[in-house]
Amino acid sequence: MALPLPNTRNVLPPSDLEYASVLGVPLPPRKTQSHQIGPQMHGIRTDEEYDTFVDSNKGKTSVVQFGSAWCVKCHEFFPTFYSLTKKYKSLPYAVAQVDTMEERAKGVKYSPTFVFLKNGKKVDEVLGKDAQKLEDHLWLHNT
Repeated sequence: MALPLPNTRNVLPPSDLEYASVLGVPLPPRKTQSHQIGPQMHGIRTDEEYDTFVDSNKGKTSVVQFGSAWCVKCHEFFPTFYSLTKKYKSLPYAVAQVDTMEERAKGVKYSPTFVFLKNGKKVDEVLGKDAQKLEDHLWLHNT
């Protein structure tokens, strides 16, 4: 008789900090600024970088993709997302790493999650890697 497999869908892999503390390996220093991925796309690693991105884009709709370094779907979908950012150039974009953020990524339950922000408030959200659905929402907010 076969035993049922444990439910591992809600178990997140340990963070780099947990690995480092167990192995006694020092982590590299955190970068102090968000990095530019594309013409209107930033990489976000901390809550402070997220707040800076949101504050710098007040008055317009911005799009943040929440994902992680270990998320295969995020890596598979990134080229599609990047090409859509070139098509809808009026929106500022960011890619946020939930592994290194503390407060701002707490409500993210699915990876990738695309959040549309207006004046710092969430106005829309797209879950997963459905290119047509994301493009429809980008078209809707591209004003």
